[in-house]
Amino acid sequence: MKLYERFADKFYHTSILTTFGIDFDAYENIVLPRLRGAGCRNNIVIPDARMLTHALTGASTLPNHAGRLYTVTGATARRVFHPKLFLQIGRKGGRIIVGSANITSSGLAGNLELVGTISCGEEDSAEQRIVAAAWQYLTRFVSYDQEALRGQQDWMLARAPWLRHAIASSEKMGLADQTEAAFLTTGEETGIGQRFADLIDRPVTRLIVVSPYWDRDLTALCYLNKRLLPEEVSVVIDPAVVQFPKDAASALPNMKLYRRNGFREGRFIHAKTIIAQTQNADHVLLGSANCTHAALGREGYVGENEEVCLYRKLPPNTIIQALDLARILDEEHTIETAEIGEPELDDELPLEELAEQAPGQFEVRVDVLVWRPAPSIDPAGCTIELLDQNGAVIPCRLSPLYSDRSPRFQISGTDVRPSFARLVFTDDHRTAPAIVTLIDRLSSAIRETRSRKTENALRGLDEETEAGLMLMEVLDVLERLEPDTDKDKAPTSIPKASRGNNDGSDAHYEVLSYEHFIAGRRPRTSQASLTHNSLAGSEVTLVRGFLNRILGMDGQRDEIDEADDDDLMRDAFNLGDETDNAEAAIAAGADFGKEKKSPEEEEREEAARKRKAAQRKATKEQLVSAALKFGQRIKERQETGKLDNHDILRLRALLMIIAAASWKGSDAKKGDQPPRASIQVLPAEGEKDSWPFVMGRLLFTVFGSNDPAIRRLYLSNEHDQIPDDIVECWATCYWCFQSCMQASISEIEKTRITKHLSPIASYAYTMTLPTKAELLGEDVMTIIEGMNARYAEKLGIEPAAIENGHRSLVENLFPLDQAVT
Repeated sequence: MKLYERFADKFYHTSILTTFGIDFDAYENIVLPRLRGAGCRNNIVIPDARMLTHALTGASTLPNHAGRLYTVTGATARRVFHPKLFLQIGRKGGRIIVGSANITSSGLAGNLELVGTISCGEEDSAEQRIVAAAWQYLTRFVSYDQEALRGQQDWMLARAPWLRHAIASSEKMGLADQTEAAFLTTGEETGIGQRFADLIDRPVTRLIVVSPYWDRDLTALCYLNKRLLPEEVSVVIDPAVVQFPKDAASALPNMKLYRRNGFREGRFIHAKTIIAQTQNADHVLLGSANCTHAALGREGYVGENEEVCLYRKLPPNTIIQALDLARILDEEHTIETAEIGEPELDDELPLEELAEQAPGQFEVRVDVLVWRPAPSIDPAGCTIELLDQNGAVIPCRLSPLYSDRSPRFQISGTDVRPSFARLVFTDDHRTAPAIVTLIDRLSSAIRETRSRKTENALRGLDEETEAGLMLMEVLDVLERLEPDTDKDKAPTSIPKASRGNNDGSDAHYEVLSYEHFIAGRRPRTSQASLTHNSLAGSEVTLVRGFLNRILGMDGQRDEIDEADDDDLMRDAFNLGDETDNAEAAIAAGADFGKEKKSPEEEEREEAARKRKAAQRKATKEQLVSAALKFGQRIKERQETGKLDNHDILRLRALLMIIAAASWKGSDAKKGDQPPRASIQVLPAEGEKDSWPFVMGRLLFTVFGSNDPAIRRLYLSNEHDQIPDDIVECWATCYWCFQSCMQASISEIEKTRITKHLSPIASYAYTMTLPTKAELLGEDVMTIIEGMNARYAEKLGIEPAAIENGHRSLVENLFPLDQAVT
């Protein structure tokens, strides 16, 4: 098979890939597009740390998407980190591909490589235990101290509940196809070679070995020969690629060498396999391990490399036929050692020098850079230099921030997001560059393939230009996709224990009450191009985008005629097209009711009026019901202490839905009424469900009573500023408070509403954004202006009245603060 074709297989959302060498061009052009095209968007690459530095210093082209669409983290070993393991995880199962191929162009499409595959479902099985063992092995190298990697692991496990409960096992087990298998890695008490030999329970007739690299004295091969005592050791070599140490062949008198004999000529044999044939089975070891003692170990020595191999017990000659080895292992194809040239040893890579060039690990969340220095680096003796995607220096300022963990810096003076970072020492010496992971960009890139139901829900958003009750249905659909592994746990301010290194470098982020979150926050950045989005990586963030779009934010202000806008709003509620002619006639100054109509026409119009009234009543009842349902949801979540950013998004959505459904008239009044669209079903006054009361009750749900629900809101302090999506909701609340108190209603009603809402508004303002600068900041005022442009006129309120009311309340709350312009 072509290995790279397997990367396009569907039904997986996460991949973790290990490799010795890395060619970013090969990964980003061969592997990554196939993975993401198949819906696998949560991707991690783990090369040897020194080979990663080698790639970033010229051995490979610089990556374009590392740290943005996938993460790269280097791993170390006593000698070399050498496993070639590809793990994929989905909601319903997983898969491993164990082989010999590096993530290079030759490894993926040039060399002759060998891989083995094990797939499993969500039910317990031998296959699942092997896949779980692969994940258990990888946790040694996927650091839980790095925020991005931690987030990727948590995201994966939340969407693979079967893996959280799977039993990992490296024992030999029977598979569904009636064969046997075991997952063998380094890092155990005995080496891979010894464990492979222990799995063979019958006399070995033939030991077949294919390996591109060998010990100079054939130590590993001699050990296997001594342990297994085969009648013959058959070694496949390519005389054109001289690597076999012919002078050591005399140590194995039962060994025969077989020439390649044109077998798949033109491709370097990089495959590694050891086949122990017995009378009743083929015992196969395949994977990353060359036939060297550093990879396989021997009795009393576990080896020095990190390696991964797959053991398979197959019916006799199965593997020989599958690999077409019979055409090679023929007596006429043997070759004498005298016919082999002297071994041509490759130049050794300067691995120690490469290790010294590594600066450490860098992550950025919005505008904060976190640096985890390499062990050999003294942070006080160097400065950090940020580089763009082409490796050019980014002129910027790095201001140190307080941290009791890894050094942190605020990036300012540039709108260019860094791709790489390196260190500059006092003698002007520079380290190799390291990849900078942009956590916010990565979070947005990691999403699952959408189901048809989800696509249909989101398609509805694309077609809408107004907030309608359909939004709540969309949120329901999207939230059902959001796994919540801590659903039954109350929030805690105790950080989770790190599963990685126990050096205290970085603990898991805490989940804090909103009050504690506010107390520890950093002032919001003024860089408009950078956004903090607590919903990043979640499908529900699309609802936030929709709400911003209809307010004309981010250059997406609606330019739709009022009549067209009403058409689309009416579609959202499915109420028919009954208002167009009336509104057009009003705009033209027509005089209704004076023209003589026939009895038939009057009867039809009366029926239409009743139908409209019934539709409006139904829609009004639905809105009131939605508000009550939200209140019940908040009450239940408040009791368990589990309000989160999804609840805040729901609050904003429902407030905007109510604003869209409101109008400045009253159903109780007789005579001429202000024009309205079908969607505008909540009157300004005259009944208990007028829009100021529906909106006010909704605000009271969150900010009112002796124990306001807002005090049960919890956020993760992975965000050191108040996220933009939260600020957008608070600004929407401010607009709604002011619109209720500035409503075009009787003075008696206005006084009554203001009496009840004013103290709640004061509490909400000081609780949510407790500084004058933040309350009058550009991001808040942008939302208020957008809400004014969209709804103020339809509600009969002057936009200036809302803005002035907002500013006046802020001034009263902070009378001693300096003015904010």
